[in-house]
Formats: sequence, C-alpha cells, structure tokens
Amino acid sequence: MKLYETTIIYDPSLEETRINEEIDKVTQPITAAGGEVLDVQRWGKKKLAYIIRKRRDGTYVHVKHKSPPTLIAEMDRRFRLNESVLRHLSIIAPKDDPRPEVPPGEGGESDAMGTPAPAVVQD
Repeated sequence: MKLYETTIIYDPSLEETRINEEIDKVTQPITAAGGEVLDVQRWGKKKLAYIIRKRRDGTYVHVKHKSPPTLIAEMDRRFRLNESVLRHLSIIAPKDDPRPEVPPGEGGESDAMGTPAPAVVQD
C-alpha cells in the first residue's frame, strides 16, 4: 500500500454535520479496502483562486491515508459523482528527502549562471 494525500474542496453552504458525513464517505472505503486513515485535517472555509460552479469560497479537507492504488480510481469516480465536491486531488505523498540539509553559506550554493559560489576561507 502506498501513502496518499487527498484534498477535497466541498461546497461552502454545507453544514458541519453534512461535512462530517462526507468525510465519513471518504474514510470508510479506505478502511474497508484494508487501508489506514492516518490524518484528517479540516482547513475550513477559504477563498478560491477562481470561481468554481458560481462559488467564491470552499470548505477544504485534507486526508492522509495508506490505501491500495486501485482505490484511488474508485474515490475519484465517487468525487466526480458527488455534487457537494467542487474539486479534489489525490497524490502520492512525497517521501522525506534523505540528503542532509546544507546550511546557507557553507557551500552547495550557486549563482544565477550555475557556477558554484567561491569557498569561504577562515583563518
């Protein structure tokens, strides 16, 4: 099973109880397919970047879950059929970068032309 992140934008006119029901409709198939819901974040109402279905706002919900890849297609189909969902996006969660982070000024930097920055010599 892979780790996924799914963000859903619901119609802003939905009441809190209805949003809870919609979240249950997302999480139940995940657990039924043998997956695991790791985190559900309610980001609340936010202004959309552009008007979607004559709406200027949307209620955002972010779900982080482990599930089989075949379930994502089924979730996508259900989101498209649900009139309460304005937009949705499911992605494979990015893995942590194993490379060590280089502090600024200690090398690894380059200018706009791609040439490495000169090394700093300390006495």
